[in-house]
Amino acid sequence: MVGSDAPATTQMPAATSTVERSPDRVPPPPPPGDPTERDSRPATGDDGGAPPGDEPPTQTANESKKPKKPKKNGFVHQLIELPILILFAFIIAVLIKTFLLQAFFIPSGSMVPTLRIGDRVLVEKLSYTWDDPSPQDVVVFARSVFGQAPPDVPWYDDVRNYMRELLGLPTGTEEDYIKRIVAVGGDSVRYEGKPRTLFVNGEKVEEPYIKSGIDRTSGPLTANDCERLNMEVADGGCRVPAGRVFVMGDNRNNSADSRDIGPVAEDKIVGRAFVVIWPPEDFGGL
Repeated sequence: MVGSDAPATTQMPAATSTVERSPDRVPPPPPPGDPTERDSRPATGDDGGAPPGDEPPTQTANESKKPKKPKKNGFVHQLIELPILILFAFIIAVLIKTFLLQAFFIPSGSMVPTLRIGDRVLVEKLSYTWDDPSPQDVVVFARSVFGQAPPDVPWYDDVRNYMRELLGLPTGTEEDYIKRIVAVGGDSVRYEGKPRTLFVNGEKVEEPYIKSGIDRTSGPLTANDCERLNMEVADGGCRVPAGRVFVMGDNRNNSADSRDIGPVAEDKIVGRAFVVIWPPEDFGGL
């Protein structure tokens, strides 16, 4: 048979061998600069944190158990601060009243029409620290120049009156007077004639501020009055001593002033009134 004589061949299976890796051996690290090292690093975000999409780490048990600080009660805090603020405001008001400004209530009509009963004026206390008083200044001075002592009242009334004075309110026991300076130390002053005319150093002084613009009947001041007022005779009138001022009210028929008590010492002047602050319709400078 054809093909039956072909030598037979026997195929042997290929031998395979397996090499086992020793478990103790660790592959060496890649050399520096090897791209595989960069690839093997975990991905991070642009800011060095976790990669986008990763959730932030959760708090540990110790962190989650930290006590939170209690919030302050705003209302209680304001109640605690209120007395302190009131005290500071009171101290500031006292300092201002003592050294800078004080409001005064006008209790009488001696300065009508310039000031009316019930007006409140501001008096500044710094001008005469550096400057001398000047004619036409409207000034407040202590009642003691009339030889009148303040009334003796209980301490609680003193406190009430002081608080009212801070606000320029009437106390019922006003201890100061307000008048206009018409002459200062060294000046000679005379007030006489019908109608009355004011002369200072022999020269006539126009007085558009007096009530009705004219005074026909109020008390005069002549050389005959100098001795009574402890003043020297000069120019037919009286000379004002140094360190004193001669004051008169604008309502000459209803004013107790230097025609009655003589010149007022400058150190008795409380301050210079410069503005009417109440009522609003009377607001304006003096």
